[in-house]
Amino acid sequence: MRLLFLAPSRLSKGDAALAADLARRLPRSQFQVGFVAAGESLPQLHDLGMPALPLTGTAPAENLAILDRVVHGFRPDCVVAADAFAVYQSREWSGITTELLRERYGCPVGSLDRLGWPATGYTVDFYGGDRVQFPRLLDGCDLLIRTGPPHPPEPGPPGVAVAALHPGGLHDGGLRPSSAGGADDLPGNAGQPVIFLANSPWEHRHPLRSLPVAQLIDALPRIVHSHLAALGRPLRVIHVGPRRWRFQPAGQIDYHHFRRLPYPMFHARLVAADLFLTTNVLSATLARGVMAGVPALVLQNGRKLERAAAPDWLAATAPLLHTAYPFRVAPLGWHDLLGPLLADNPYRGCFATAGIFDRAEVVRQLVGLLDDRPTRTRLQQRQHDYRERLTELASPADAIQAVVSR
Repeated sequence: MRLLFLAPSRLSKGDAALAADLARRLPRSQFQVGFVAAGESLPQLHDLGMPALPLTGTAPAENLAILDRVVHGFRPDCVVAADAFAVYQSREWSGITTELLRERYGCPVGSLDRLGWPATGYTVDFYGGDRVQFPRLLDGCDLLIRTGPPHPPEPGPPGVAVAALHPGGLHDGGLRPSSAGGADDLPGNAGQPVIFLANSPWEHRHPLRSLPVAQLIDALPRIVHSHLAALGRPLRVIHVGPRRWRFQPAGQIDYHHFRRLPYPMFHARLVAADLFLTTNVLSATLARGVMAGVPALVLQNGRKLERAAAPDWLAATAPLLHTAYPFRVAPLGWHDLLGPLLADNPYRGCFATAGIFDRAEVVRQLVGLLDDRPTRTRLQQRQHDYRERLTELASPADAIQAVVSR
C-alpha cells in the first residue's frame, strides 16, 4: 500500500515531523510512503529518513502540476494531510485543498487530527477573545489519525486510528549520563541544570495585526526569562527557534540559541535536558519529551488580566503588555478549544502546569521538577503509564488498511 503525505505548512514543522513519525512506524513490508511538503520542512523530513519532494512553484498552478507529477508517478492508495487545516491555509499559494485531492485523484483522503476537531464544533477562541467558526474540513475525510500524545490512549471510532508517537526509550531526562550527545557538549561549567526551549516561526506572527498578540509575543520570552532568573541559580538554557532573545540574559543564565538543529541533534538535546519549558500545550516537542521521560512544565493563562491588577514584577518585565487574555497555545489562544481534548485525558498528568503570571506557583514547579527526585519520579511514572497504554492499542497500520481497503 502506498501513502502520500502532504505537509505544506511554511510556518510549523511540527505537523510534518509528526506525520513522519507515524510513517516510520508503518511496516515496510506493507507500506511505501512519500511526502510532498513546503521547502521549509524538507530538511527535517530528510533528517527523519523520509522520501520528500518540495512544492517549489511560485503560483498555485505550478504547485498543482508538481503534485500531479508525484501522484501519477507514485500512484498512492491514500493521500494523507499532515494537517487538513494547514493544507487549507496554504491553498492560496499551493492550490491544494482536501476537496480537490478527492476530486482530482479519486483515492481516499485522510488527515492527522491532533486535537479532536469534531468534538470542538470547529469553533476556535483566539487570543483576545474573538471566536471564529472554522470549516468542517475533517468531516469529509475517509481516515482520521489521532496522535498520542496528545490524545488519550483509547481506540478511536470507526475510521479513526489512534497512533502512538515513537517512544524513543524511557529516560530520566537530564539526570542520566549525556553519552547521547546532549547539552553538556557545549562550552561552560558542567553541572548546571539544562532548560530546553523550542519555538516555531508561527509563534512570532501577528495574525490580523492584533495589538494584544503583538504585546504577548514581545512579553513571553521576557516572562520566561524572568521566572528562570527568579530562581537565583546557575542555569543553562538551550533555545531552538527562529528568534533569539532580544535582551541580555541574567548573569547566572548561560543562554545558547540555535535557529535550527538537525533533528537527531535536536532530539538528543531534548532528552538530555533536565526540563522542557513551553507555553504551548499542543507542542510536538512537549509530546516527544513526554514519550522520552523528560520532565516538562507548561505555562498557560486561564483568565483575563488587566495591567492595573498585574504584579509588580510583570509590569517591570513586560511593560508593553497592557492586557493578558486566556491561552493554552501562545500566542494563538485556544483556551476553550482544547477543553474537550484535555478533559479526563491522562496525557494531562504527564507534565506540570502553572499560571504564567503566578510567580510563586511557577517557581514552586520549577524547583520541584529540577531538584526533587520524588516529584520527577512521580511525573515520569505517569509518562511511563501513558506510554504503556498507548502500546496496547491496535496498530495504526491495521486501521489504515481497513479504511483504504473498504
